[in-house]
Amino acid sequence: MVHVSLLLLVTVIFGSCFISISGQHVQLSLGVETEQYTVPCNEYQYFRVDATEPCKDLKIQVNHAEGEPDLYVSRGPDRFPTFKSLAWSSYEWGSESLIISSWDPEYVIGTYYIGVLAYCGSDVDTGNIPAKFTLLAEHVTSSHPHDEVSYNGQITDNIDAQNYKYYRFCVPSTCSNIVVGLENCINPSTCPTTYSYPELIVSRSIQRPTINSHAWKLASIDVRSVTLNHDDLDFYPGHYFVGVYGWCTPDNLCGDMSTCGPCSYANNTEFRLSLIVTNVTENCTPKEPLELCSTGGTKIMMSSVKVLIPSLLLVWFINMF
Repeated sequence: MVHVSLLLLVTVIFGSCFISISGQHVQLSLGVETEQYTVPCNEYQYFRVDATEPCKDLKIQVNHAEGEPDLYVSRGPDRFPTFKSLAWSSYEWGSESLIISSWDPEYVIGTYYIGVLAYCGSDVDTGNIPAKFTLLAEHVTSSHPHDEVSYNGQITDNIDAQNYKYYRFCVPSTCSNIVVGLENCINPSTCPTTYSYPELIVSRSIQRPTINSHAWKLASIDVRSVTLNHDDLDFYPGHYFVGVYGWCTPDNLCGDMSTCGPCSYANNTEFRLSLIVTNVTENCTPKEPLELCSTGGTKIMMSSVKVLIPSLLLVWFINMF
């Protein structure tokens, strides 16, 4: 009986992650427009597409021919997004265009599930006409309000006292070591009335990090950089956000203006932000985001399977003896 229970549980675990749904979802190829589909009123046609670029946005375009197609997109475990789902959506009149930004905290490379609803009703001009459309999914260049620091490039800018400036960069592969550097005059002898100590903050998830955020930060006046190593546990592919803060000491609290970094010296501080990338070619396996898989309403982390199976075997061994 123990043998049967163990085998059944193992089968359920693996089955939940590797179950085939190809018969229910049409697999899309990036950059290739589909044939025309016709969907009856108030029914869904489902697709799936694999996002492969951590630094590019995923664009999904519904090209309308007839009727009123509405677009819904989800990540696992919800493989059948609807208008009731927690999902990305687009339901303009006619054609639909949806861009999932690669800097969206919910964005990871992997499979996305697409539902196109043929919306019908008296509240639309198309009434009860079935939806006819083609679908195109593709990667497009990402855009963001923050200026991008290019690989092995730099940005020169100015910062005022106690203000922030924000930038970003993107890591396509974690087989690299990255140094984010901040340079400015910090020597009172060289620039006696303009020296200052701006702070550098790097975050993987916060678009506008502050000195109070859970993020990588400068820890020393002597070392003016933040280093992300390929073997750091928190280093993953994707977008990173950089903040520069105009740190200073209020003048009334500054006893010796040549040593304390007063705010009156910190206005309009010129600095240079740099990004140095060194590729790692040996003993490095690129990291990818963890995938979720599910059985019904139960979520299971893919990485947990490796831990769970030995644990089950241990329970079986104890019960046997």
